[in-house]
Amino acid sequence: METLKIVTTADVDELADLLVRSREYLAPFEPRREDSYFSAEYQRKLITAKLAAHESGSEVPFLILHDGMIVGQLTLDRIEFGPLQSADIGYWVAQDHCGRGIATRAVSEVLDYAWHELGLCRIQAATLPENEPSITVLRRNGFALCGTARSYMEIAGERRDHLVFERILAEAVKGRDGEPVIVR
Repeated sequence: METLKIVTTADVDELADLLVRSREYLAPFEPRREDSYFSAEYQRKLITAKLAAHESGSEVPFLILHDGMIVGQLTLDRIEFGPLQSADIGYWVAQDHCGRGIATRAVSEVLDYAWHELGLCRIQAATLPENEPSITVLRRNGFALCGTARSYMEIAGERRDHLVFERILAEAVKGRDGEPVIVR
């Protein structure tokens, strides 16, 4: 069973271990990382910064748990309230837990949280064009492609284009059977 929880400094060692095990798998989809990134010390600093951003209201840093173990991360960041009511979402799941619907369910849960708890109206996600699993997660959660961001982010040492998806949280989307359903 999957659950989400806000990351804490008590999660540092388990998260650092998972990042070390996932390093090669995640490398083609993330910025180039120095060896120090994978240390518990660096992760403690990163989590402390994320928790400060959470306290200020600009980020919600979740861990994805499966049967009580950390299997990934999901973050709502660049949260804007006021007239924009928007955030960006980013996520990853360890290779040995991919293909089980874990990311799809985690994103769905966070969309519900963003709508009901934060009062956000729009969530945006960016992914590499060849990252079919991530595109599938987004589409299953009602995200629509809104364009291509050229040279969007440095990934694996080079600037890469990304597909940009958006989800308007109060819109009707089509379910798997093709019938319209209201989501969140």
